[in-house]
Amino acid sequence: MNKVILVAHGKLAHEMKNSAEMIFGELPDFQSIEFLKEEGLDSVQQKVLAAMTEPAANYLVLTDLFCGTPYNASCAVAMKNSQRDIEVVSGMSLPIVLEAASMLQSHSLAEIVKHVTTVAVDTVKSFKDQQVEEEEDF
Repeated sequence: MNKVILVAHGKLAHEMKNSAEMIFGELPDFQSIEFLKEEGLDSVQQKVLAAMTEPAANYLVLTDLFCGTPYNASCAVAMKNSQRDIEVVSGMSLPIVLEAASMLQSHSLAEIVKHVTTVAVDTVKSFKDQQVEEEEDF
């Protein structure tokens, strides 16, 4: 069974989950963790570990910034719990959260990670670049 934990600065993770639920409906296998400015690496690690309540579950942890405190804390938890299937991916965005939600129960954790890291490039678009590409097609 796969589960997702969203971890980000401020209330971003909570709002990301809320936004995804506007599209998908309730996401019971998703949890969100906020990182507040008065907190440190240790407190975020404790929150991430506390969110991993099901020993048999595989966990995909999506964080906002590569090498930010949520990412570093999540990686530390994954390294300390190497016997568990825990994947940490940075660059959380609504398209990535939606991709993970759509694949969560039908794919392995490794397949989800490979897919979201591959499609991440396709989720960032520049209007001007798209406009030029469309003009060139004519």
